[in-house]
Amino acid sequence: MTLPARVLTAGETMVLLDPLDDGAPSMGSRFDVRVAGAETNYGIGLTRLGIGVRWVSKIGDDPFGGIIAEALGDEDIDLGYLQREPGAPTGVFFKWRSAGRSHVFYYRKGSAASRLGPEDVPEGAFDGIAHVHLTGITMAISESAGELVVDLARRASQRSITVSFDPNFRPALWKSPRAALDAHLCVLPYVDWYLCGLEEGHLLFGTGTERRLVDAVEDAGAGNVVVRVGERGVIVREGADLVTVAPPKLESVLDELGAGDGFAAGFTYGLLQGWAPHRCAQAGNLIAGAALRGTGDWETLPYLGEVQSDLQAIATTGGRRG
Repeated sequence: MTLPARVLTAGETMVLLDPLDDGAPSMGSRFDVRVAGAETNYGIGLTRLGIGVRWVSKIGDDPFGGIIAEALGDEDIDLGYLQREPGAPTGVFFKWRSAGRSHVFYYRKGSAASRLGPEDVPEGAFDGIAHVHLTGITMAISESAGELVVDLARRASQRSITVSFDPNFRPALWKSPRAALDAHLCVLPYVDWYLCGLEEGHLLFGTGTERRLVDAVEDAGAGNVVVRVGERGVIVREGADLVTVAPPKLESVLDELGAGDGFAAGFTYGLLQGWAPHRCAQAGNLIAGAALRGTGDWETLPYLGEVQSDLQAIATTGGRRG
């Protein structure tokens, strides 16, 4: 049963062909067929925690599009603003693992989702919405999709709806880090929460320290900055101080892809509960940790019943802070 939507997101989801064996695909390789996309990884993370999510996108009028619609419907994503786009294919990508790292290769140029634009989000899409989440990937897939991101953030801000933005910098999708930053600067004045990894933040803003990165993003217009710093956890600003929120201990990491989206989902869950930033970050770490324990982008994200006691502990104690 689809939950009443409280969160709105927009972007491309693709079919993922995931080899059953390690190593690059080759003749005779066998694949799992899955679906993945930054915004819907995030959305699934929230729906499993009991928060309704509305997703705006386009898919091709093809079997791959049908796979996406079925999979996301099964995860209770609100698909009321999902459109079929005749004459454009659904995007597909491959993922494989070698030497302990994940690699991806995309077939997405000219995809149905690349035809997204501001006109695809009518006023009714904001009904009941308390938060909007957007990413730099959507800005990268086409000029019109980039315009959609800026328009959504602006309209949300005008309605006093909070906005989070994850740059999700993918070098293959941009001419240069500077080109990505120029696009992101158009949306940052409307962003309440900028969620980035330390390495991508330094690449985009040309900074060398955590504080300089936080200052640079805030100077560009974002209200608050949250920086993921790998095994150390997450950095958030509280007053004049930068606070490090430590992650849960993990016995092993199978696949890092999707962990950032899981973090954003957990962080948003905390925001919607009215928690302080360090509590939101601990919730984000909790959900990201679940993503790291599996090989899919979202398949191991937890349901509310599995983490309710952990979330309650965060709500009452605030989690661990460094």
